[in-house]
Amino acid sequence: MSEGATMRLPWGAWVLEETLELPLPPGWTVEEAAIRGAPRGASLEEALANPVEAPPIEELARGKKTAAIAVEDITRPAKAGPVLEAVLDRLAEGGIPPGNVRVIVALGGHLPLRRDELLAKLGPRVMDECDVWNHHPYEDLVDLGVSRGGIPIHVNRLFHEAEVRLAVGSVVPHPYAGFGGGGKIVLPGIAGIETLEMNHRPAVTGLSGAGLGVVEGNRARAEMEEIALAAGLQAVVNIVPGPRREPLGHVYGHPVAAHRKAVELARQVFDTPVRPGADAVVLNAYPKDMELLQVGNAFNAWRTLDPPPAREGGTVIVTAACPFGRGWHSLHGPRMRLYRDPVERPYLAGRELVVYAPTLSEHDVRKSFWKGYPHARTWERVVEILARRHPGGGRMVVFPTAPLSLARAVDAGETGGGAR
Repeated sequence: MSEGATMRLPWGAWVLEETLELPLPPGWTVEEAAIRGAPRGASLEEALANPVEAPPIEELARGKKTAAIAVEDITRPAKAGPVLEAVLDRLAEGGIPPGNVRVIVALGGHLPLRRDELLAKLGPRVMDECDVWNHHPYEDLVDLGVSRGGIPIHVNRLFHEAEVRLAVGSVVPHPYAGFGGGGKIVLPGIAGIETLEMNHRPAVTGLSGAGLGVVEGNRARAEMEEIALAAGLQAVVNIVPGPRREPLGHVYGHPVAAHRKAVELARQVFDTPVRPGADAVVLNAYPKDMELLQVGNAFNAWRTLDPPPAREGGTVIVTAACPFGRGWHSLHGPRMRLYRDPVERPYLAGRELVVYAPTLSEHDVRKSFWKGYPHARTWERVVEILARRHPGGGRMVVFPTAPLSLARAVDAGETGGGAR
C-alpha cells in the first residue's frame, strides 16, 4: 500500500453522519469487513399487509378508543418516523385517531430524549399529532405480578392502560438478548428499574445463558418475551437496518413469531465474511457510536469469530465519535447498581487495544475501558502506536459497522470487501 492511503469510516450516527477519512502509515494492506446488507426483505407496506401470526393493525383498532406505541430510543439505529406514520394511518382506519395514540419512547435505563432527538427519531408528524412520552423506569408503573423466573413485572402504566398496545424496534445483534427488537421493547424498554435489574444482572455475572445472535434457549430473551406478553404487547413492527441506518426489511406481527422471522433476515443482512489473523483490526462503533456506554457493542464483530480477527501480538483499534460524550445508563453507568470497574478483556489476551475517541476525556474513557488500554485523542497517536508495534506494516481488517457484524471466517477469496 502506498504512502497516503486512507480508510473510510461512517461517523457520528444521528448527529454528524459523516465519512471519516483516516490516513495509515506505509506498508499496510486493508480489507474491509462490511456486512453483506443482502438480501432485502419486505417493504413496510408489504409487511403491514402480511402480518405474521397477528391481526392487521386496523383490525386490532376496531371498536377501541386508545392506543400506545412503544418505540426504541435514539441509541438504536433505525428511523422510526416512516413506520410510525404508517401505523398511525392504519390505527385511524380502525377508528383510533392520532390524537388518541400515545407514543412512548422505550428508554429502559437510558437518558430521556430532548425535542430535537425526538424529532430525529420519530419525525415531525408524530410529534405534532400524538401524545409523546419518555418512559421513566422509577415512576408511573403498574405491577403485574411476578414472572415464572421470579422477576417482578413492573411496566409503564400509560402503555398498559391503552386498549391497543404496539411497538416499533430494530433487529440488530445484541450481546445477551441475541438480537434487539420484538419483546425487548417492553423489557428493558418500558420496564421498571427492579424488573430491569433482575433481567440484566445474570448477564453481568455471566449466568444468563445468553449470547450474541442466540435467541432460542436464551434465558434473557425468554424473560423479555414472557414479560412483554404479560404487559399486553399485541404486535411489533421489526425493522432490519442497513449500514447507514436505512431500512433493508420489515416484519410485522406477533411479538415472538414476527421477531423470529426478522432474525432470519438479520442473520443474512449482518453476515460479515472475514479472513482472521490480521495484524491489526479496526472496530468502528457506528451506528452505536453516539455515546461511550454504547461503544462496547463494537466488540460484536469480535465475539462471533473463531479464530479471532487479529492474531496474538496484533493491535485492536476501537474508533468512536461519541458526540453525546460519556452517555447515561441507570443500571450500567458509573456508580449505578450493575456498574463494574473496567478490567482487561480476556478475549483480547496477547493483543493491544487502542481506543480512538477524540471527543472524550481520559476520565470519560476510563469509565468503560481498562486503564492499561491507551486512549488516543488524535489519529496521529494511533499511527504512532501502529508504527511502533508494526514497523513494517501488515494486514488490517476494518469493520466499518462493527456493532452490526456477525463475523464469519472465510478464505481470502471469499471476503466481501477485499484489499485496498
